[in-house]
Amino acid sequence: MRVSRSGDRIVLEFAEGESGVLRSLVDQYLEVVGADVGADPAHTRLFPAAYRDDEAAAEEFTRYTRPGLVDRKAANAAQVSLALDEETVSLAPEDAERWLPLLTDLRLVIADRLGIRADDDEVPDTPAGEVYAWLGHLQESIVVLLDDIALEES
Repeated sequence: MRVSRSGDRIVLEFAEGESGVLRSLVDQYLEVVGADVGADPAHTRLFPAAYRDDEAAAEEFTRYTRPGLVDRKAANAAQVSLALDEETVSLAPEDAERWLPLLTDLRLVIADRLGIRADDDEVPDTPAGEVYAWLGHLQESIVVLLDDIALEES
């Protein structure tokens, strides 16, 4: 994968099969996000409790906010999925910014599956660990280029 700039756009050039892997991850993510609360252990990472010491307040907060969060997460995922029709994706800064929360969430789900709980936990040398690292590289590259664009505009 190559991440670069073309003017004020961020260009993602995926190696063969990479966009398909990302699309598959997005599809699986949508299943997790749309599932019932507690149906998947990754829910706790994607939808953390607002009040850790007050279960009733946390449940009430969740009741009012979860539908909007699910909609927002699904909309970001849909945007990324549509962009993945090509091996090369060109993103305006505002579109690239919509990718970042999804990439974070994908990494959270994979981290949950791998048992990664803290920044200093070791990433296993497995295919899932490689995908976790790959997503981190993609995310970091987008952030760096967004910062460059913002600095030039100011």
